[in-house]
Amino acid sequence: SQHDVVIISFFVLHSSLHLCALTMTMATRILVALLCSFGALQTFALVPLSPNTLSRGANVSPFSQLYMSTPPPSAETEEMITTDNKPSEEWELDCYSRPVLVNGKKLWEVLITDSTGSFRYRKALPSNQVNSRALRATVEELMDKADVKPSTVRFFRGAMFNMINIALSELEVVGRPSRRTIALAQWLEERHKDIYPNMEG
Repeated sequence: SQHDVVIISFFVLHSSLHLCALTMTMATRILVALLCSFGALQTFALVPLSPNTLSRGANVSPFSQLYMSTPPPSAETEEMITTDNKPSEEWELDCYSRPVLVNGKKLWEVLITDSTGSFRYRKALPSNQVNSRALRATVEELMDKADVKPSTVRFFRGAMFNMINIALSELEVVGRPSRRTIALAQWLEERHKDIYPNMEG
């Protein structure tokens, strides 16, 4: 009957598609095995992207490759990384403890960037120097060195509101609690993924 013909045709089509999928899977595995045997995949995976290439529109942070070749920071270090992005007057700041122990104590860091990601500044603070005075001195020093001075500094951590607000209140800048800290959020995500898990402690 016509109904039986339709059912038989459906099963034939289904079987053909299943066989085609298996064939493609086997072909893919064979291709991967051949590439691995010639070292093609290993070579491709180890070719780094330059920061300049990344900053020209790729959806990858221009800082990510730099982190992979940078020694893990310690409680006594600070670092500044810059890109070719146009500097912004809107800065983003975070000061908080990280999931890392240094000499048995939590690592505290100050992270400062701007909304365009033209720079990333990181400074580790000893736990006995986590206060508004030390934070103000850090931000002020960075402002003095900056070619483009900030007009606004955004920060998102409610737990650190008082300390950050006091630190910024004595500087010529507007401190603004805000969750619109996109560049900072991306940076923190990278550090939690690639940096902190690889640090001692």
